[in-house]
Amino acid sequence: MRRHHVKDRAVEEQPLADPQRAQDLERAEQEKDEQSLDLVQRIVASVLALVVGGGIAVLLSTLTALNALDFDAGSRIGLWVMGGVAGILTAAAVLVINRRHPYSPLLVLGLIPMAVAAYWVWT
Repeated sequence: MRRHHVKDRAVEEQPLADPQRAQDLERAEQEKDEQSLDLVQRIVASVLALVVGGGIAVLLSTLTALNALDFDAGSRIGLWVMGGVAGILTAAAVLVINRRHPYSPLLVLGLIPMAVAAYWVWT
């Protein structure tokens, strides 16, 4: 089913004499719909990866910062590093889902939970 917009009515009211042109217009509209669907799928997958992976990174960093489980210093540093690794992997997954190179300066954003917890780890 084709969607009709107000700005396209003047163009669509004229009958297309050339069947090849009609097929080209139909193909272009179908490609636009596929691109829109692809964008929505990438957004949903990115949000899912961000919530799951980011949740793990934030949880590990929070456990480290609050020392909720009474770990010794070595274990706290290990959890802190694992939180940073989880954040970096999450950032890389979001970059790959959005068809960007995984080795990007945006990868540093995955270290935000680790950077926030650093004060409490080292004090």
